[in-house]
Formats: sequence, structure tokens, C-alpha cells
Amino acid sequence: MNFLSRAFTSMTRNPLKTLLLLLIAFVLGIVISGAISVQQAIQNTDTILRQKLPLVASIEIDYEAWDKYYKLTGEWDTIGFLPLETLSEIGNLPYVRNYNLSAGALLSSRELDSTDETTFVGEGGWRDFSIIGVPNAEFVDIEEGLIEIISGRTFTEQEATTLSYVALISEELASLNGLHIGSNFSLDNIIWDMRGRTVIEPSFFVEENIYMKRSYDFEVVGIFKSHANISTGDEHWNIVAKDGFLSGIYVPNPVAFAANRYFFEGISHLQPEWYEVPKDNDSTHFGNVYVLNELRDIESFRYAAENKLPDFWKVVDLQDSFDDVAPAMETLRNIASLVLRAAIGAAIAILSLLIILLLRERKREIGVYLALGESKARVIFQILTETLAVSLIAISLSLFAGAALSHNISETMLRNEIEASQELTHYGESAIGGLDLMGFPGSGVTSAEEVIAVYDVSLTATTVTIFYATAIATVLIATILPMLYIVRLNPKKIML
Repeated sequence: MNFLSRAFTSMTRNPLKTLLLLLIAFVLGIVISGAISVQQAIQNTDTILRQKLPLVASIEIDYEAWDKYYKLTGEWDTIGFLPLETLSEIGNLPYVRNYNLSAGALLSSRELDSTDETTFVGEGGWRDFSIIGVPNAEFVDIEEGLIEIISGRTFTEQEATTLSYVALISEELASLNGLHIGSNFSLDNIIWDMRGRTVIEPSFFVEENIYMKRSYDFEVVGIFKSHANISTGDEHWNIVAKDGFLSGIYVPNPVAFAANRYFFEGISHLQPEWYEVPKDNDSTHFGNVYVLNELRDIESFRYAAENKLPDFWKVVDLQDSFDDVAPAMETLRNIASLVLRAAIGAAIAILSLLIILLLRERKREIGVYLALGESKARVIFQILTETLAVSLIAISLSLFAGAALSHNISETMLRNEIEASQELTHYGESAIGGLDLMGFPGSGVTSAEEVIAVYDVSLTATTVTIFYATAIATVLIATILPMLYIVRLNPKKIML
């Protein structure tokens, strides 16, 4: 009888011992399966969520580094001047598909109603509107699908690069104010005389308190539909930010730049001790956004861009917004990793002890095999075959049981971790950045529900492969160690 036949006979002749080995391997397999399933689910969720985030970045002042410098030295260092040429150089990096350097200003109107009901209105009746400068006809918001021109046209290249008073407005703003293609409206650039005032009441905002004012007459050349996905982490502020976006008015960059410069000139005359007019090539006038080619370009872009920046400037991207849920996912990943290591260690120890006990009971059987001339190697292969055969059945059953059991447990843990993390950091009150408000589709991974929606503890090919490789390796190690017992057996002493 060869060793394979003997292995099968031994398993069927001792059903209780075989069942004991099966149950122990099954229980340990459930723990290993659950831990691996959770690890893979976290990894897949991380990948899916990061791929959903828009590949956009921006250059901003690094206030955290500035504050750290102050704490180390006791002095506030001067934040380096950032020329507009530097932002343009960064836009020409090979990782960038498209970019905007956009001037902006806040203008007021008595004529227009705002889509944002929270807009402040003083006694003078002025409402504020953001004008957004664009550098060319096919600017980023159109190219990336944030807005769609549904009536009229976008700017011509000549309009976009000259002092042309033309405007693109949202369909909501147009409907609210009865505007259409060819309509004209006026906006005012107002500098309020706040000298000597510490408290400003709504009654202050009247004609007699205006220090400087310039009016601009715009023609509507295009009406757009918004596809922006504003995400701030709070439903109320989502609505406020969306309404504010719909009240934004796109104009050529030179127009927004001139309005911005007029504002700085006004307040620098009003309070020269506090303000000065930025230079024309100072990036203070301009916002910036860079659209990258691929997800893998983000770190390369960050490295290349920050090498061009002076101290206290940094690259931010929407991947950073993922950092608000990443710690909770990392915590669960670490717990799963700890459980997996503990389960593997326990499996090796328990199975090794069990196999040693079973081998001691079968000492005379093994001694007979050796006395009849069977090699120790073939005896070892017989024991290994018995253990592997039973263990494979057990781990195959535990694969499904472990994945099913870990799904509900890990999902609840993940939800609680995310909610606790967001409460700790007051997310939604202080974590809103410029890129979060731009409305790129898929932006803002902000809630437990959004993470749970893609969190899936399912048995993928990768999960199954890793599980079987880990489980079989564990069983082999647990089985091979007791084989030293067989190697040391002397058949003559056993048979005496």
C-alpha cells in the first residue's frame, strides 16, 4: 500500500481526530479569511475613492509651515513673492493637461437679485457678486465639464485677452433677473470708507459712506448650465456654496484683473499703513488650478512644482480632502493586519501541538512502517498529505464564512471610526478649501456613507489567491515543524 492510500485509510479510520483537525482549521481559517478580506476591501476602497477624485491641484500659501517657523524662531518670516511667471512655468510641466490662472473680484449691484439667499444686503440695497476671470475661450470650467454653454457662446480669444466687458451667467441667474443673450447689466466696484470704525452695521452701507466707486456695464454673451458638484461636508453649506457658484459671473481676465487692481488701489489709499498695491505680475491677483493627466502624476507634479516655489508655498490637491477619511480606513487596516498576524501565529502554534499529540498516539504505527523499510520521507509525506487534505476542506469552507462574518463587523467599525474622526476634527466647519468649492464632479469624499457605498468585502480573485497562499503556507509550516519528531524516531526502540 503506498503512502497516499495509507493517508486516506488513516483519515477514514479515525473520524473523530480528523473532525477535530477540521474544526480547528475551520475556526482559524475564518479569522484569517476575515482579516484578509477586510485588508483587500480597504485597499480597493482607497483606490476607488482616489480614482473618483478629480485630478486637480492648486498652489497656496502653506500657513502651517509659516506657523511652525514662528514657533521655532519666535518671528514671522516674510512670505516670499510668487511671480505670475512661476505659476505659468508650473502650468507648462508635462504632468499638466490644462490650467487656469484666473483673476477675480467682488463687485456689487442694486439691479440684480442673487441666487444666494444668504448674500448680505445693506440698507443701500447692494448685493455682492463674484466675477471670475478666464484666460481663454475654452477655459478649464468648460473643458472639464463644470459648466455647459446652453445659450449664446463663450468668449472669443480676442475678448478673453482684452478689456472686453462681456459676461457668461448661469441659467438660474438669468431667469431670476430676466436676462437673455444681448442683455446688459451694471456692477459697481465699491470701496467703503471704514476708517475709524470697529463695528459695521447694515445701515453703514449707503451712498454717503462710499470712498471710491467705479461702475462697469456688461453684455450677456452666453448662458451656462452648471454641472458642478459642490461638496463642503455639510448639507446646509453645500446649498449655500452651490447658490454662490450660480451667482458667479465669468468675465475676461483683463476685466477681473482691472477690477481687482482698482480695489487694492482704493484700500491702499484708504489705509496705506495696512495695504499696498500688488505688482502686476504678483500672483496675489490670480487664483490657479491645474488639471493633471493621470492619478500617478500627482506626486511627480507636487515634487516638480514645489521645487519652483519659494518658502511657505505648497501644492494642494483634492486627494488631500481624502485625508479626512483615510485615518479611519488606516485604523481598520491596521486592526485587520494585527488580527491576521495573530491568527497565523495561533494557527501555527495550535496545529503544531495538535499534530505532535496525534503523532505521539501513532508512534507504534509509524514504527511499524519504518521497521518494514519505509523511508522517513515517505512517512512524512503521508502525514503531510493527511493534514493538507483535511485543512484544504476546512479553509475552503472558512473562506466564505470569514468573508461573510467580517463584512458586517468591519463595515460598522469603519462607519464609527469615520464619524468619530470627523467629530474630532470638526470637519465641514474648518476644512473647506478653494478646490472643494470649485465643483469638480466626484470631489469631496466627506461622509461615512460615501465610503461605505464603495466598501465591498467580496471575494475577488486577488483575495482568494492571497487567502489560499497564506492558509496553505500556515498549514505547511505547522505540519513541517512536528516532522522533526518522526525524523528522530528509532524503530527498534519503538518495537521493543
